[in-house]
Amino acid sequence: MDAMGGLTLGGEAVTHPRVLTALRAGLDASEQGETTVSIGSHWCYITVTDCPLRVLAIIKGGNGGPELQLDDGRQLPLLTESLWDEPARGLRCRVPSRVSGRELAVRFTNRAQMDLLPWLEIDDDGVGTLVVGEVRHPIPTEAAGPT
Repeated sequence: MDAMGGLTLGGEAVTHPRVLTALRAGLDASEQGETTVSIGSHWCYITVTDCPLRVLAIIKGGNGGPELQLDDGRQLPLLTESLWDEPARGLRCRVPSRVSGRELAVRFTNRAQMDLLPWLEIDDDGVGTLVVGEVRHPIPTEAAGPT
């Protein structure tokens, strides 16, 4: 999997929409944190250049906070404690996998970062704070736990 989420198998791009959907739905992490993909009872390790998932867009959730629209088709609330800004790469967070519930790293697309602006305050030094209602979450520039 390349940094933009493109998948290749044997050097050829995987392009069929249903195959891509099935592979993304089967993304998981081993107990050691290695990225895997499964279809039915079959699974394998995959090489991931960046994060296995991407946030394609952010929408306002039922509680007024941001919800992630992921490239695996899910819509999940942003776990604010997992959000961090990777210098020169942009925002990242973690979400549970569909398969085991283990954490998977997620990269925000440019659009998703722009969608997050209504919840952001940026200070004069460029440091961001996520504001959801009355709760403020400073956005660290180093990983907040496993990524």
